Amino acid sequence: MRIAFLDLDHTLLTADSNELWMEFLHQHGLVSAAEVATHDHFMGDYARGELDFASLQEFRIRIDASLDCEKVRIFQSQFEREILLPAIAPRVPALLSELKGQGIKTIIVSATRSSLVEPVAKHLGVDHTISSCFGVDKVKQVQAWLGVQGTSIEKLVESRFYSDSYNDLPLLDVVNMPVAVDPDGPLERIAAERKWPVISLRGGRPINNEK
Repeated sequence: MRIAFLDLDHTLLTADSNELWMEFLHQHGLVSAAEVATHDHFMGDYARGELDFASLQEFRIRIDASLDCEKVRIFQSQFEREILLPAIAPRVPALLSELKGQGIKTIIVSATRSSLVEPVAKHLGVDHTISSCFGVDKVKQVQAWLGVQGTSIEKLVESRFYSDSYNDLPLLDVVNMPVAVDPDGPLERIAAERKWPVISLRGGRPINNEK
C-alpha cells in the first residue's frame, strides 16, 4: 500500500480553518470577541510549539455546545461555500491528481475536528480522514487506522506526509518521504538540515522539487 498523509491547516489550506470559523461565528454574533481572543491565544501557543491541545479541545467543545444547532447548520453551509473551500491552496488539486495518478491513497490527518475536515476532503476527493489528533497522537491514530487495514507505517511500500508545521515532526519523522509544504520557520530549518523536499502549494514557483 502507498499512502500520502496530508495536513489540513496551512498545508492544503492557505489559512487555519478553526480561525476562519471563529472569525465567521464572531461576525454573525455567535461568539464573543473574548472567545475569539482566547482561541487566538491558543493559536499563538501552537505557533510557538507550546500548545496544550487537550485544553484547546475542551475550549472548542464548550463553544460548540453553546451554539444553536440549527443556526450552526445554516451558517456552516455558507461558511464552507464562501470561506472554507475558497481557502484551498491553488496547487492542491494538481498535487492530489498527481498522487492519485500514481496509485497513492490520500488521507488527511489533522488536529482539526471532522466538521471542518470532511467538507474539504469531500470537495477534493480525498480517500479518508483522521481528525482531532495532534503531535505524537497523529502517529498513534494513523497506526491505529493502518492496523485495522492489517498493516502499519513501517510496512507501507511508500509513506509520505505533507505538512507545514514543526508540530508535525512526530509523523514527519516516521514516514519514508516527509515533505515540508510552505513550512513555518522551525520546520523550514529542519527540512534544510535533513534535506527533505520543500514545496509550495500556494502558487508561484515551488521552493524546490521533490527529488
